[in-house]
Amino acid sequence: MEVQEETINLNSKKVSELLRAGADVNAAGGQYGSAIQAAGYLGRDAILETLFNYDVDYNSTNAGSRNPDGQTALSLAAESGHNLIVRQLLARDGIKADLADNNGRTPLSWAAGSGDGWSVIEEFLKRSDVDAESKDRDGRTPFSWAAENGRVRVVDLLLKRPDIDPNTSDTNGRTPLSWAAGNGHHEVVNLLLKREDVTCDRADVDGRTPLSWAAEAGKGLVVDKLLGKSEVNPDREDKEGKTPLSWAAEKGNKDVVYILLFHADVNHSSTFPGSVPPLWRAAMNGHDGVVEVLLAAENININHKNKGGTTLLSWAAASGRDKVVKLLMAKEGLTPDSPDRSGRTALSWAAETGRGAIVEILLKRSDVNPNSVDHSGCTPLLWAAMNGHSAVVELLLAKGVNPNSTDNSGRTPLLWALINGHNDVSRSLIRKDTTTLHSLVQDGDRALTELLLATGYDVNRCDPGGTTALRLAIRRKDREMVELLLENGAVTRGVMANEWLDVYGRKQTDIIQLLEGANGQKHVSFIERSTLANTPAFSMDEKRLVVFPIDWQRPDELILDEMRNTGINEFRVFYAKVNNHATRVSVLLWFPDGNDPFPQQEYFNMPRWPSTCIAWTILSPSNPHIRPWQSVDYYSMLPNGWIPDDGIDFFQQIVLHLEERWISRLVQLRSEGKNPDLMRQLAQDAQKWTELRSILQDHTDTAQKFIVEYSQRYNANRFPKDLQNTVDEFKAKISHRLDQLDQTIRDLLQFEFAWASINESRVSTRLGHNVMLFTYVSIFYLPLAFCAAIWAIPNIADSDTRNPFIITSVIVGFITLLISFNLENITTLGWRLYEGWRTTVLELTFGMVAGRILVLEIGGQGQESGLSKEVMVPPKTFDGLVNHQDIEVELRYITSDKDATIPPC
Repeated sequence: MEVQEETINLNSKKVSELLRAGADVNAAGGQYGSAIQAAGYLGRDAILETLFNYDVDYNSTNAGSRNPDGQTALSLAAESGHNLIVRQLLARDGIKADLADNNGRTPLSWAAGSGDGWSVIEEFLKRSDVDAESKDRDGRTPFSWAAENGRVRVVDLLLKRPDIDPNTSDTNGRTPLSWAAGNGHHEVVNLLLKREDVTCDRADVDGRTPLSWAAEAGKGLVVDKLLGKSEVNPDREDKEGKTPLSWAAEKGNKDVVYILLFHADVNHSSTFPGSVPPLWRAAMNGHDGVVEVLLAAENININHKNKGGTTLLSWAAASGRDKVVKLLMAKEGLTPDSPDRSGRTALSWAAETGRGAIVEILLKRSDVNPNSVDHSGCTPLLWAAMNGHSAVVELLLAKGVNPNSTDNSGRTPLLWALINGHNDVSRSLIRKDTTTLHSLVQDGDRALTELLLATGYDVNRCDPGGTTALRLAIRRKDREMVELLLENGAVTRGVMANEWLDVYGRKQTDIIQLLEGANGQKHVSFIERSTLANTPAFSMDEKRLVVFPIDWQRPDELILDEMRNTGINEFRVFYAKVNNHATRVSVLLWFPDGNDPFPQQEYFNMPRWPSTCIAWTILSPSNPHIRPWQSVDYYSMLPNGWIPDDGIDFFQQIVLHLEERWISRLVQLRSEGKNPDLMRQLAQDAQKWTELRSILQDHTDTAQKFIVEYSQRYNANRFPKDLQNTVDEFKAKISHRLDQLDQTIRDLLQFEFAWASINESRVSTRLGHNVMLFTYVSIFYLPLAFCAAIWAIPNIADSDTRNPFIITSVIVGFITLLISFNLENITTLGWRLYEGWRTTVLELTFGMVAGRILVLEIGGQGQESGLSKEVMVPPKTFDGLVNHQDIEVELRYITSDKDATIPPC
């Protein structure tokens, strides 16, 4: 080992001393295996001569750390290009010039592949013990190694030998030309291509040709020379389906791509099933310059899809390759919204991976659908929200995408962001979403609903159908969800009292209490009447609504002493001071009369209304000129189940309720029926209109007075426009209905008179018919009486006396029977003559069109029974009634042929 170390250190003196001292000249180990192997690798020719003097093993194949394959000193010297040492060793007797190392490589192989002196090669080739075509374990010959390493003179030297096969292939099937082309040794390639026996397009075991290797390595000169050979196929695919163009594109060899594209026969796409086109390979490996070159080629397929149906645009969008996306988008013929097998588009992939710049580019195209849905039901917005890409979410929302889209599991983008904890995305979507809360309420998911509301979601937001989440929870009778929404400030306006009872499974006679705190939280409870007096007193921090059953008769909790004398059809407002800081306002409505002595009207089904009361407490502010009094405590017999905004709103509710009662009262004339006393009933109702107008005036005066007094006293002189408009509309609407019904009564009375006259005429006509029939019957019996009387005549047995009487009886009987059998036809003929005379008289009397009769349908449509009259009326009366909304008028011609209906006037 010491000898080897001193050899490495080039200390020839020390080497001599060690050897004289008896050191082992062939000691194995160390870096190179032995001292002679070190001398051969390092070119220590002087020390080598010293080692020759001490019985050194020239053919030592010891392995070392730097000589792991066990190369001999000759191999190491040949590899390192130490020609002098090679000659020194070849000159020694017993040298094995063709001894291979552990990989099977001989000294000639190493010299051909890496030696600098071609003259040494000649020394090896002169020896008979050296095989010029020896192959190593990889099947490679010295010629192959020389070609790979571009040893032009060595290649030329070897090619001159008849025993050298220029097409010999190694275990991988690669030829010397393949190795030279892959390493860009164009001079070696030239030498080989000049030979006619060299196969230019031979493929290795992987199907790769010399052109393929040259294209991968970017050796433009070699590629150009190979393309000049006619037998070279520029589109030959290897076992991976890669063509030379594919390899050049994948490696980013732009110059080689230019050369290949310039060749007219080069195909831009691979035909191998499932292979990746050159354009894809360039893009996937980040070679944007090559992508640009390929896109400039004619007939390039930019919409090619891989096995999964993905386009290059989709891949680039998902990978964040902005430059590739821009290049593709600028190319005509691109289909930017082409879906893959899962239904996903480029925008979908860009949104999922958060590629904001690419999303912005794609959204500028009109042929890109921002609301595209894949097979899982996901939209680009949903993918972006699911993965927390807030910038992409903002871009999509600005484009106007549907924020309420749901996937196949029914989850919205907001819900996915909420579940995955993407708070920034949640805040963006909350502004637009209108269905997530409703979806959670529909599913009864209390935990996620609570989480959603904690993010600041508007609990009162309506879905596209105008329904709030609270209304949906009430409809589902989900008590826990209703309470959660109320705790989060859900607005109760529009909820009726009976709905609260249904949700909580209470009886219709229970008293409802709805509390609202200062922060908007609400709570529904139910109290017994006996404990009503013990409920907490009102305060400035909360509001309360207590709803009594509508069928209660004036609960004592609502009625002040002065209110007990209120009469029927009255609408009154009362004020009572509770203490120095609070006032109770009470309103009583008793209209229509709820104590009708008749259980049910005979002609008109009129609902019987009990009296209705509301009351509320208002608290005075510290400075009444700064803000109005605060309404805090509400008691109600209205069907409404929500806390009013203030006293003004509460009074507006009862005004609307009053309007409802008025309308119900006035629609009674739309009820229909038939009764002989109809005329008397109509006349009685006509007398009531004056009284009703007086009641209406009283009700509106009360409302107007309340507006003025309440605004001055408790609302800081702020007059409520909404309430004033409600009162005005109420008065105008009811007055108009009264005018219509007034006219209806007058018209109906006129029709009833005409109807009665016609009925009397018909009675007279029927009496005449009866007399006529009696006469016919009498005539029928007269011949019989005559025949009976014949036998009382003297000498009746005499033929001269008997025959005239018999002949006369037969004739009279025949005439009587003829009349009797045709009595109906004779009657009809007589009636037609009468109708003709009657029509002529009516035309001359009333100026009507001959043959026209007025058929009246009195009452609204859709009733179960009606008044149907056929009457004759003067034209002026007819003109005033045909357009009346409560009377349907039909004109009918009565002719001898048939009835024909005239279109409405």
